[in-house]
Amino acid sequence: MRETAAQLDVSVLETVVDTIVGASRVDVYGVGASAFVAMDFQQKLHRIGRVSFAWSDVHIALTSAALLKAGDVAVGISHTGMTSDTVDALTVAREHGATTVAITNFPRSPITAVADHVLTTAARETTFRSGAMSSRIAQLTVVDCVFVGVAQRTYNETRTALEATRDAVARRRLSSRSGRS
Repeated sequence: MRETAAQLDVSVLETVVDTIVGASRVDVYGVGASAFVAMDFQQKLHRIGRVSFAWSDVHIALTSAALLKAGDVAVGISHTGMTSDTVDALTVAREHGATTVAITNFPRSPITAVADHVLTTAARETTFRSGAMSSRIAQLTVVDCVFVGVAQRTYNETRTALEATRDAVARRRLSSRSGRS
């Protein structure tokens, strides 16, 4: 996490945040462990009132990308930057006018060739990769930085949306015997 945060290009991060703030829609693509990061990012954006979708199936991702247009943002998440499903979805999104963002560990990988903006991670995977732990945590760090930036730039709307979503979910909590909920 520290290495990723330390090497993150703040000017690119700010540009990505501004682009997402102005977007009509944000579609996020990732497969394997990156799919979980994509879903996390989509859920965070959705909770603060941003229209966002996460796609991990290549057919649905390509369909979604084909419907994007100028004013929309497509984010591709791939540790290696070589996952064809994610690269292809980002390629189609770009062809249809969406602004494209890549989150990858390798700044000279194929995904960066189809990205308008690249945010890099600093993750070293071990032999066992245990569910791609290092890369996933590094990707989550970048996603959280983008999310916080968007939330800060849209503070009033974010606060209203968080209160509404928190209230909606609070109804699902069961009361405990100790009186805590």
